[in-house]
Amino acid sequence: MKATITKNILMPLLMAIMLCGCNQEDDIDEIFTSCTWHWTLSGTTTNWKDDNNFKTITSIEEQFEINKDRNIYTIKFEKDGIFKAKGNSIEFNGMWSADPKDHSVQISNVQIHGNADGLDRMFYNEIRNAQFYRGSSLLLKLFDSNKKEFIQFYPIK
Repeated sequence: MKATITKNILMPLLMAIMLCGCNQEDDIDEIFTSCTWHWTLSGTTTNWKDDNNFKTITSIEEQFEINKDRNIYTIKFEKDGIFKAKGNSIEFNGMWSADPKDHSVQISNVQIHGNADGLDRMFYNEIRNAQFYRGSSLLLKLFDSNKKEFIQFYPIK
């Protein structure tokens, strides 16, 4: 009797639960447009899907500088496809779109105001060169075309 219940009721239920989780696409609005994002660090990885496999390329001093003021090194993605970013001495904006099927992101028509050097240049270049993303409403990573370098953000409300 137990084998029949397990075979006929529990197994199909477990399979349905597992299959539902496999086909879910990212909620682009939740990930990108739910908040303003603040840069925390930049890094490299050999496996872009493993959040524990990375090396930072920003030094401790640079990370302190990046994170000392939550009003700079921010980016806001709007639902209408426009983004606005702010560094220490630069601001830039442009168009964005993302595809949840392949986790691609496109950044285009970028206009920059100010002089991008040092951390501002790194911030600008890593966003400008982003072609893939991974994230949720709690963490966003934008990756280069090789999925080896990334810029990481956390949400600020």
